[in-house]
Amino acid sequence: MPEHVDRSTIEAAMRLIRDREWLPLLAHTEQPEAIQCQLLLSILASQRNTQFGRQHGFASLRSYEEFSRAVPVLGFEDLREQIEGQEQSGECLLNAEQPVHYVQTSGTTGKPKHLPMVRSALEWIDQYQRLFAFAQWAGVPGIYDGQVLVIAGQTVEGQLPGGAPYGSMSGLMNEALPQAIRRKSVLPEGILSVADVRLKYLRIAACAVAAEALSVLATPNPSTILKLLEVIRSEFPHLVEALTVGPRHPIFSQSAVWAEPIPVSAHRLAYLQTLTEHASTLDLATLWPGLRAVITWTGGNCGVLIPKLRTLLSQETAVIEMGYLSSECLGSLNVDVRENRCIPTFQEHVFEFIEVKDDDGHAPGPVLLGDLRQGQKYQVLVTTRSGLYRYAMNDIVEVTGWFNRVPTIQFVQKGKGVTNITGEKLYEHQVVEAVDTVLKASGIACEFYVMLADVHAAGYTLYLEQAAVPSSFSCKVDEQLTRMNVEYEAKRESGRLQPLRAVLLRPGTAEAYRAHCVARGQRDAQFKLIRLQYPHDCSFDFSQHLR
Repeated sequence: MPEHVDRSTIEAAMRLIRDREWLPLLAHTEQPEAIQCQLLLSILASQRNTQFGRQHGFASLRSYEEFSRAVPVLGFEDLREQIEGQEQSGECLLNAEQPVHYVQTSGTTGKPKHLPMVRSALEWIDQYQRLFAFAQWAGVPGIYDGQVLVIAGQTVEGQLPGGAPYGSMSGLMNEALPQAIRRKSVLPEGILSVADVRLKYLRIAACAVAAEALSVLATPNPSTILKLLEVIRSEFPHLVEALTVGPRHPIFSQSAVWAEPIPVSAHRLAYLQTLTEHASTLDLATLWPGLRAVITWTGGNCGVLIPKLRTLLSQETAVIEMGYLSSECLGSLNVDVRENRCIPTFQEHVFEFIEVKDDDGHAPGPVLLGDLRQGQKYQVLVTTRSGLYRYAMNDIVEVTGWFNRVPTIQFVQKGKGVTNITGEKLYEHQVVEAVDTVLKASGIACEFYVMLADVHAAGYTLYLEQAAVPSSFSCKVDEQLTRMNVEYEAKRESGRLQPLRAVLLRPGTAEAYRAHCVARGQRDAQFKLIRLQYPHDCSFDFSQHLR
C-alpha cells in the first residue's frame, strides 16, 4: 500500500529535477534545429552497421537532405519483418542495440504491432516523466501535497517468441514516475492488471473513494475518468459498505491483491456516509475537495469531453494536457501547464512535418522544426533511437504558438480521420466542430457520435447516442460542413454527395463500442475514438444498436 511522503521530500525531488534537467532543457530550447541535426547524425552513426543502415547507406549520410533522399517514408508494415526478425534472432536488423521491451498496439491489418524500445529509450521515458512532474509542480502550487490516482495500462502483458516483454506505453509512463510521487499512489500493486474490467473498476473506485486527500487524478483519456465516476455513482453504497467491512466484502475477496484492507479513516467514512443520499449526482469536487489537478488528453476527440469534465470539478482544479503521446514515442512535453503549452521532444526524436492541405492541392515535401507556421496543421514523421526511421505516425498536429524558439503543438486527430468519397476530403476535426456547433445551438449534450462515409451510397451517416434531435439537425450539420469545407459544399451542390443522415442509437452504445474496440486490441486507458471513418474500417455493427 502507498507510503506517506511529506511535502519536503517532494520539494527536494523537484529542486533536483530543476537543477539537473529542467534548466539544461530551457537552455537547449534556444537551439532546437542544431539539436535535431546533431541527434540525426548520432542516430545514423550508431545504426550504420545494422542491416537497415547498410541498405540505406547510413555511413555516408551527412545531412537531413541526404537522409530524406536515402530513406522513404515508412509505416509499421514496412518494418514488421525486420522488427520481428531481430526480436527472434537477435541479429542487428534495425537496431545496433537489442530492444529490451516492446510496446503493443493494434495494427491496421488486425495483427498487433510491437514497437521496439531500446534501453536508452526507457531511460528517456524516466527523464520525460521527471521533467513533466517538475512542470506540474512549478505550475500548480500544492499539486503533490496529497495522494495520487493514476489509471494506466499494464507495463508487461506478455512475452514475444524471442522472450522480450511487451506491454502498454501508459504502463511504462506510470512506472517511470518519480518515486516520491509513485509512493503517494492510492492504488496497490497489481490492481491495473486485473483482467475483469468491471471488477478492476470496482476496485479502483473503492481505493479512490477511500482517498481523503486526493490531489492528482491522471489517465490518458478523460472518458476513463467519466467511467470511473459512473461506477462510483452506481455502486456508491456498496463501496462505502465494503470499505467499512474490509477484505471479507465480496468486492475485495476475489483476489490476493486484496489480502490487506484499504486504509480509510473514520473521518473519511463518516464523510462518505453523508454523501450516500446524493450518490447519483456526485461529482469529483465533492468526492475530493482538495483535488488540485486532472492530467489527461484535452485535444482531438478528447476535447469533446473536457466541458463535461469541467462541470464536475471545482474552479480551482487545473486540467493539464498530458501531451502528444503514442505507442511509438512521447511526442511532446507540456512545459507550461498553466497554459498547456507543449513542445515537441526534439532532444530525443527527429521530427519531420508534412503540411495538411484543406483543398485538393498537393502538399509540399516535409519541413523541419524551424519551418513550422503557427495555425498550420501537419502530419508527423518521426525517427527514433529504437529503430523507427521516417516513420509515418498517422497523426495530425497543429502549431499553436512558441516557447522560446520551439513551436508548441497540439494533437488534432488521427490521420485515419480523413475521408474522401467524391473529392470533398473531409477531416475529422471539421466533423467534430460542425456537430458540436449544432449540438450546442440545439441545447443538446451528446458525448458519443461517429460518422461513417459510405462510398457506395455517396453520403455520410452520423450515428449519435441520443434520445431525440430536432428534425432539422441533419440539415444544420450539413450546412456547417459546407461552410467549413469548400469541396464538401461543391460536391453537395452538384449532387455528387448525398445529404447527411442522422441515426439515433440506444443508451449504452458508447460503452458497447468501447468494449468492442478494447476486445480488438485498443487499450482501455488509452482508448481513442475515431469519429470519422469508412465502414470497412469500422468493425462495430451500429445496426444492432438503433433506437
